[in-house]
Formats: sequence, structure tokens, C-alpha cells
Amino acid sequence: MHDVVAYVPIVKTRRRWTVGGLLSLMIVVNYLERSNIGIALPAIRHDLALNNVQIGMVLSGFQWTYAIAQVPMGLVVDRFGPRRVVLTAGLIWSAFAAATGFATSLVFLIIVRAWVGLAESPMFPSGIKVVDAWFPTREKARAIGMYEIATQLGGTCAPLIAALLIKAAGWRLMFILMAALGLVPLLLWWRFYQKPEDDKFLSPDERALILSGRQDFSTTVPTFAEWRRLFTYKQTWAMIAGGLSFSGMIGFYAWLPIYLQETRHLSLVAAGGSISFLGVFGITGVIAGSSLSDFLIRRGWQAFNARRIVVVSGSLLGAVAIGYTAVSGGYAVMLAALAAGAFCGGFNAASWWALAPAVSPNDRLVASLGSLQNGGAFLGAAIVPLLIGRLLDLHYDFHSVIAVSACFGLLSAFIYGVLLRGPIERTA
Repeated sequence: MHDVVAYVPIVKTRRRWTVGGLLSLMIVVNYLERSNIGIALPAIRHDLALNNVQIGMVLSGFQWTYAIAQVPMGLVVDRFGPRRVVLTAGLIWSAFAAATGFATSLVFLIIVRAWVGLAESPMFPSGIKVVDAWFPTREKARAIGMYEIATQLGGTCAPLIAALLIKAAGWRLMFILMAALGLVPLLLWWRFYQKPEDDKFLSPDERALILSGRQDFSTTVPTFAEWRRLFTYKQTWAMIAGGLSFSGMIGFYAWLPIYLQETRHLSLVAAGGSISFLGVFGITGVIAGSSLSDFLIRRGWQAFNARRIVVVSGSLLGAVAIGYTAVSGGYAVMLAALAAGAFCGGFNAASWWALAPAVSPNDRLVASLGSLQNGGAFLGAAIVPLLIGRLLDLHYDFHSVIAVSACFGLLSAFIYGVLLRGPIERTA
């Protein structure tokens, strides 16, 4: 067995969930500042005279730097800890998110979006590091689900908030105002987050619960040799490829603002409201998927198998739902299919991240492995917008684009279900 879920009595203190809430607040801010550009794209395209390929380049500008930075960023988080890394990164991403409002050319826009992507890249490796340090095995998927709900909440609120701000003040001021909003949570993070061993509010009983079922509660940092060794494992490459495919499945959603406004002829606020509506189903999917995964562990399943079955089933069902969007007729049917796809994406999310602790050879490398998988995902997120923009400029319609996304979902299910066969052997 890769891990053992030990019995620990229920404790009264719940400091770990307060920490999870603080982490979730940071991720809401993170997603508000990365997701607000989508609803602004039609206005940006008009003001800067951009074509579809150039819009794809703007969307990819964030994804490329984010994806590339995932390779070393897990090691950075493992070595320096999430407290310092998140504060530094947050100050940088807020500055460049605000700078988006000053864009006057395609090159300037790509540069500032690339910097936002680079600065936001430590957030999820930090998140998985926090969860691994603060939660026992049997609670990890629900804890990850908590901050995955935060991603959905940020992504859900961003289009509607951004649409209202654009309507009231224009797209340039919208970026500045939403960036300023993120500074207060950063101060809260610096003031209140600590490692479990340094947190004076953590009771001995809760610490025992946190340690339950863990093989090596190590506070040492990984060496470069350990990190490099991750690339010798087939599991690492399967997770990178699986991440790319999973991201490709949901890649069409980045184009939803343009699709809804220009193909379905919705107004700016109506498109923002529709996208926010889909976010509710994403949140519901996160709750369902994380709860099922942790339930299976409590029923005696190995953590690896409990995480993988959720990821595989979510990918398969998501591919079907997204694929059906391509043949849907009326707006209501299309929205229902997109909602089902959003549910499946959320259903996957927590278990997808929880695979890193379940597969990693030791706790020191959890953030590193998780960031490599996430790097694969954002490599896919960088490629897909360019692919979609190129297909549209070649006069393929959105039905073809949606079909491509569905195929990525099938590939994701195959990689996680067939190629990722088991965890890496544990090491000291």
C-alpha cells in the first residue's frame, strides 16, 4: 500500500480549515485577476484591431509563461515555503494585472499577460504544499476541493464583475480596480499563515490528526538531485501528458465570451451572466468529486485508486458533454451541455491535484510533482487557444473547435486510466 489511513479520534479544534479558508481566499483573488480578461476580449479586439490568431496569442501569453514556470516553481515552493512565495508572487501579479489596463498594442498586451502568468505560477504548487502539510490523507481531496471551489468561485464571479465594471468605467479601469482588490488578502496571508509546526493556535490533538496516515512528515527541503529524479519516472510523464489533455478538454471555455457574444449574439452582461451561471455547476462538481474521492478512501480504497477513478470518469463524461455542445441546437440545450461539461471539469479538479500526494515518492516532492502536472496542463492551455484561433481564421466554425476539445477529454481518460498505472515507489 502506498499510504495507510490510520484511525485518529475526532478533535474539537479546526485550525486546519481556517488555514484552508485563507488559502481559498488567495485563490479567489488569483482567479479574479486572471479570468477577467475573457469578457473584455471583444472590447479589446475592437480597440486594438486584433484578429482571431492574435486573440489566441493574447490568451496564450499567460499560459506559456505559466506552463514553463511550473517546471522550477514546485522546487521553489518546496525550498522557500508558500508563505514567502505567495506574498512575493501576489505583489507582482497584481502590478502586471493592473498594467493590462494600459495596453495600447498587441505586443504590450502579450508582455503584461505573460508576466501575470509567470507571477501566478507558484499559487497552485503552494496550495498543494499547504494542503499536504496541514491535512491528513483522508481529508486531502476535500481540502483541495475547498480551494478548487475557490477557483470556480473566482472564475464564476470574474466575468460578471468585469462586465459590470466595463459597462460602468471601460475595460482599462476594470483591470486596475480588480488588481487593487487583491492587495488586502495578500496582507492577511502574510500576517496569519504559518507552517503547522510554527502555528501557535494548533492544538496537540489536531496536530496528531494532521499527521495521521502520513509516511514522512519531513520539514527538510528537497535536493536538486531528488527533483531531477522525478523526470526518470514514467508516472511523472504520464501526469504531464494527462494534464495537457485535461486542459485541452476545457480549452474551449476560454473562448466562451467571444462565442456567446459573436456567434450566439448575447449582450456583454448576458454573456458574463451565462458564464457565471456555468461556474455554479463547476463548484457543484468540485464538491461531488472531492467528496466521492475521500469517501472511497474512508471505505478502504488506496488513495491513488480513489483519485484516479474520479479523474478518469470525469474526463470521459466531460468529453461527452462538451462534444454534445457541438451538435446542440437551441441556446438552452447548448447551455445545459456546457453546464454538464463544467460540472465534469470541477468533478475532476480536486482529485486531479490530489494525485500528486498519492503518486509522489515522498512528501518533500509533492509540490514539485504537482507543479509538473500543472505545467503540462498549462502547456495545453497555451497551445489550445492558438489552435482555436487558427481554426477560426481558416473558416472552421465553433462546432469543429468544440469537437477538438472533446477529443482531448477522451485522451485524458486514456492517459490517467491506462498509462498511469500506479504510484511511484516511496523513498525516505
